Amino acid sequence: MSALEFAAALRRRWYVLALAGLFTLVGMWAIHVRPVSYQGCEGLYIGAASPGGNVYLEDPESLAVVTGTVTQTMMSQPMQQRMQASGVTDYAVTQTNSGEIRFPFYTLPTMQVCVTSATPQGTISAAQFVTADLRSVLTQMQAAQHAPANSFITAIQLTPAVPEPIIGRPHLAYLGILLIGAVAAVPLTLWSDSLFRYLERRRRAAWRGYT
Repeated sequence: MSALEFAAALRRRWYVLALAGLFTLVGMWAIHVRPVSYQGCEGLYIGAASPGGNVYLEDPESLAVVTGTVTQTMMSQPMQQRMQASGVTDYAVTQTNSGEIRFPFYTLPTMQVCVTSATPQGTISAAQFVTADLRSVLTQMQAAQHAPANSFITAIQLTPAVPEPIIGRPHLAYLGILLIGAVAAVPLTLWSDSLFRYLERRRRAAWRGYT
């Protein structure tokens, strides 16, 4: 196809280009008006006032081990189902990684409780709910081992959950929609031109057959 034929096809099917442009604008508008979510992370320290009589404090690394156990319990399938049933649909409990991303190492008795919600207040409430359940798990573990109450390991708040909007990179999304629209519009226009011209030839041939 020569440049003149290419330009002629685009002129003939200008409305296909216009329709592709309209869909591109709709996609950009959908990105612009999408609801904003908020995320907040609460920092916790797992510590104990007195080690006496608590089976979970018999080893120097016990606090880190307990932290890991509580983390796994909070992220277990039954717990996730319980959270979802209570309205907390997006949360994560993670133990602090004292190593590297590729080679994680968990030796610190600290963790983060991160939640995502549609509103700032919803984020704070969800973080409080997850943390309350975490403390309950921690208490039940020790009560099951008959640890003295004064030796209980507790979850101490280091930092509160402060809701922050999840903005992302909307300019990249706009650029992506524009590129998709531009790449798809021209081939679609050329294909529709070939199809319509083919159908027109068949219509004319059928008309000549009748006459």
